[in-house]
Amino acid sequence: MNWIFLSIVAYFLLAVSYIIDKILLKKRIPQPAVYSFYVSLLSLLSLLLAPWGMFWPGIKILTISFLSGIIFIYALLFYYQAVKENEISRVAPLIGSIVPIVTLLVGLLFGQHFSGYILIGIIFLVVGGFLVSFDLPIRSIKIFGGFFHSLFSGIFFAVAYLLFDYVYKADGFLNGFIWTRIGLFIGGLSLMFFPLFRKNIIDSFRGGKKAGRSRKKKIGTIAIFALNKIFGGGSSVLINLAISISSASLVNALGSVQFVFVLALAALASLKYNNIFEEKLYFWDWAQKIGAIAIIAIGLVFVSV
Repeated sequence: MNWIFLSIVAYFLLAVSYIIDKILLKKRIPQPAVYSFYVSLLSLLSLLLAPWGMFWPGIKILTISFLSGIIFIYALLFYYQAVKENEISRVAPLIGSIVPIVTLLVGLLFGQHFSGYILIGIIFLVVGGFLVSFDLPIRSIKIFGGFFHSLFSGIFFAVAYLLFDYVYKADGFLNGFIWTRIGLFIGGLSLMFFPLFRKNIIDSFRGGKKAGRSRKKKIGTIAIFALNKIFGGGSSVLINLAISISSASLVNALGSVQFVFVLALAALASLKYNNIFEEKLYFWDWAQKIGAIAIIAIGLVFVSV
């Protein structure tokens, strides 16, 4: 199956997941560490795939698989913190722009070669991503909220995806996917080493009585979280499959298309949840973002060539 098609579908599902992330972090699961921990627990569901292709990968691949999963969990932690501090339509594009830059630089550092078309396409995608994220001229420093969390998140995501790429190429997609998900679980457990994170996670197991949550609200939170992880999990599977077919650098470069989806979905969500999605844009802001979308489209053409 075409890796470009897989990537676009994956990034649409990821955009939906971003929107739900914002709602959950704003109203129902306010601690990023708790959110990350529960994501790591769900990653163990990958063991259900074990009968169809899990085998011992060897110490080297096992170590890289675990390391990549741990790094991915901390990328999520930084991402969730950034989402709490700024609008999802700014955070997601910024992280999505940082990832291809880092993967490209690392790829070049280790001798990976790209055609001129691909390099031009990546440049268009990155520029388009930044134009979607930052409204010019800058009217308020508020748009820089969560910048450093976004920066670290993007770097960690890029490193994790590159390591995923290595594992899949060396050991096959299915086996590599299962072992890297176990790495995510280990990363979630490592959060318990931090006193504040440990307290928040343990309090969440106790039912959050101090927060006065009703049983009905807890059930609703679990349902929304589960639905969100279906979207996020489906996106993760498709992204990782696309990486196994192509490369992390190319798949991450296509990630700019998610900016289009995030912007549209956030604008729609702000009509009903304006206390969560504060998407206040002027005419020229929309013009800039439409121009950025056109730049992203050009980048997609070059990458597909």
